[in-house]
Amino acid sequence: MLQKMRLHILYIVVFGFIFFSFKLNAQDITVKAKLDTTEFLIGDQVGLELEVKQPIREFVGIPIFEQNVNQELEVIEQSENDTTLLETGHYIIKKRLLVTAFDSGYYALPPIPFLYYSDTLRTDPILFHVKTVPVDTSQAIKDIKMPYGAPLSFAEVFPWAGGGVVLAIVIFILVYIIRKLRRKEPIIRRIKPREPAHIIAFRDLEKLKKNKLWQQNKIKEYYTDLTDVLRLYLWNRYSIRTLERTSEEILGSLEISDFNDDEAYDTLKDIFQLSDLVKFAKFKPIADEHEKCLSGAYNFVDRTKLIIEEKKESEEELKDREQKGEETNMLKEKVENNK
Repeated sequence: MLQKMRLHILYIVVFGFIFFSFKLNAQDITVKAKLDTTEFLIGDQVGLELEVKQPIREFVGIPIFEQNVNQELEVIEQSENDTTLLETGHYIIKKRLLVTAFDSGYYALPPIPFLYYSDTLRTDPILFHVKTVPVDTSQAIKDIKMPYGAPLSFAEVFPWAGGGVVLAIVIFILVYIIRKLRRKEPIIRRIKPREPAHIIAFRDLEKLKKNKLWQQNKIKEYYTDLTDVLRLYLWNRYSIRTLERTSEEILGSLEISDFNDDEAYDTLKDIFQLSDLVKFAKFKPIADEHEKCLSGAYNFVDRTKLIIEEKKESEEELKDREQKGEETNMLKEKVENNK
């Protein structure tokens, strides 16, 4: 009998120790719930923060909500748990929820349960107020505003703009063709053949001669125009790039081209050298040198001009053509006589 009493006393002591240690650990755990604001308008999105403070070796289950926290608050989204380790050997675990409400009034968020082994820890209730949008009853009732139109994007505008441009081009072409047909003009104009390089050069030299620049003491302008005529001629005749190049560079390009007239080369070289002295060294040549340079330019163009030989008919071909013409005329006369 005494032995059984001792055994019962031992069970009571062990159970009491376990219960006391469990309560002691539970007292070291705190759970909290907090709204970012306790007053908000219908439809506003408000943050709800859940927080647990617990020892490292303990475990507290944070609730997971599907659609609603309670009847008034709907869950829009919820974050993952954020854990922070304190120097005191505790964890602080936080979870944020984004909630909203669509019924106005004063409400109380009931205690939120947190599972702690076989026990349940609960937060304090939270009072909050969901307000309606204030309405000025002194103002007249207005019509519902139409939805705002979204700005057009480039992808939406481009097909219409591109189609408009293509349509405008097609209309322009049709109008152009119709006008040409009414005027009995060719739809496509033939491009006039480009004048030979020497013809252009001779015409420009004649114009320079008539301007009489050096006679008006415009020496620099005279030699500038003279070398410009020769530069243009070299570009048209030999396809040598002459613009924005020095005289030495132009002469060097001429040497490596198919140019093979030494006398003409020396003439061009003398003109360029004298022109450079006038333009850059303020040299003043005598009147004979002006005439000599102009004459040398004429001579250079004449010696280097491109001559296209046309095929001439031989005397035999001319005689054959005359005979065929006479025979044709005789046949016409016989036909007329028979009539």
